[in-house]
Amino acid sequence: MFSWAAKRKLLVILSLVIIALLFIILFVKPQFEVEATCFDGIQNGKESGIDCGGSCSRFCSISALPLITTWTRAFEVIPGRYNAIAIVENQNTDAAIYAISYEFKLYDDNNVFIARRTGKTYILPNNQTAIFAPAILVGDRVPTRADFSFTENPLWLQTPKDAGQGITPSVSNILVKDPFTKPTLTATIRNNSRFNLTNFDVVAVLYDTDNNAIGASTTFIESLKEGETYDVFYTWQKPFTEEPVRIEILPQVNVFDLNDYRSS
Repeated sequence: MFSWAAKRKLLVILSLVIIALLFIILFVKPQFEVEATCFDGIQNGKESGIDCGGSCSRFCSISALPLITTWTRAFEVIPGRYNAIAIVENQNTDAAIYAISYEFKLYDDNNVFIARRTGKTYILPNNQTAIFAPAILVGDRVPTRADFSFTENPLWLQTPKDAGQGITPSVSNILVKDPFTKPTLTATIRNNSRFNLTNFDVVAVLYDTDNNAIGASTTFIESLKEGETYDVFYTWQKPFTEEPVRIEILPQVNVFDLNDYRSS
């Protein structure tokens, strides 16, 4: 049996050990713990993958559906100059791309390379992105085929939850005039969102009865405030060879440029 002095000594030792453990837990351990971030290379915090998903701005690429290039065409503007356009479909509702590099390549009817144009674009969420490359110089050669590709892997970002849906302006009053002489196209763009939209392209594509694109053009809107409308106007220097029977007007609003968005 322990003597009274031994018991007291043991009690003091246990008390000191408990105090030391509490000190380590409360003050020492936090000094060595690294707060979870979206850039630490490990899955922690509220992430659903390594530095992606959950509270991170990055979307987990393993969960992203691949981009689909629906079609690519080149259209003569004037002799020696062509516009190229590619329509890319993003089927991801909750993911988009802030910037990705691309290239167009033009070839003649002998499959001989003519010209190349590179650039960067954003990709819209759950929508079509029209990528437009104007005034590509081809000299005296005639492109008969256009290829489009991305030149880097996509960095997917989660679509801002308050801006992913309903920011694409509506289009009305579409009218084509003089398609076989001096073609023009007009339309009205309306901002029905709660955001003031700035610095975005509006691409027009015209199709024939076989659903082939026969013309395309783009214009730029510097500012379109909430509830405002804007009349866009397009012209072509060359007449169309066929009657346009279907017209797409594609406003290209980058969700990551909205004023209310802040990346995490």
